[in-house]
Amino acid sequence: MTLSHVVDAAFDAGLDLAATTAVGRYNQAVDHPYRLPGRDDRTVLVLGNTAAIWPHIGLWAEAGNDRDPVDTYVESAVAAASTLGPAVIDIRYSHEPPPRRIAIQRLAHIAGLAWLSPSHLCVHPVFGPWIALRAAIVLDTAHSDPARPMSPPCACEDHCLPYLEAAVTPGVPENRAELEAGWQRRLAVRDACPVGREHRYSDEQIRYHYAGIRPSSWPPSDPLR
Repeated sequence: MTLSHVVDAAFDAGLDLAATTAVGRYNQAVDHPYRLPGRDDRTVLVLGNTAAIWPHIGLWAEAGNDRDPVDTYVESAVAAASTLGPAVIDIRYSHEPPPRRIAIQRLAHIAGLAWLSPSHLCVHPVFGPWIALRAAIVLDTAHSDPARPMSPPCACEDHCLPYLEAAVTPGVPENRAELEAGWQRRLAVRDACPVGREHRYSDEQIRYHYAGIRPSSWPPSDPLR
């Protein structure tokens, strides 16, 4: 089994974005608490997704996987895919808290998967900001490919940066109306990017990610789970 088997399995599960870099290349770019284990020449595979993951999440939630269906689905899919390649040193998920948190946006940038913009969006050259970064798998195999620095795919000062300022200025919301206005301002930052607009998430997916509004096809949330 090879790295390509891991990537193929992840793709089939809706994790359709992947790139690799060397552990050392990433570790040199981040502070110690965010570093990954493994020798400097070991491979780290960063996985993400476009809107392609959403049907998989829906089926997972409808099957009764109610506890954080996005995170639990990603964990299940990544764990399954990781068994198909080289020995795994560690798996880190973007939703993990410290001390296992990693700088996954920086990792994606270094690996050449997406450009980390001044507005704190990771912008893919095709899908724009309509992606999510999910996991890093450290594999016990050598990484010898050269670095793939990305060029900025857009001019943020002309598009998303003014919306970023509008999104962060109001501060902490004090009521439901302010809360809804707040997530729509954050969404506006993403919408302002000119790259990948045709790959925008569905309204259903956006409402879930930004406001926690569950699709009507999902079972009601169980507060005790």
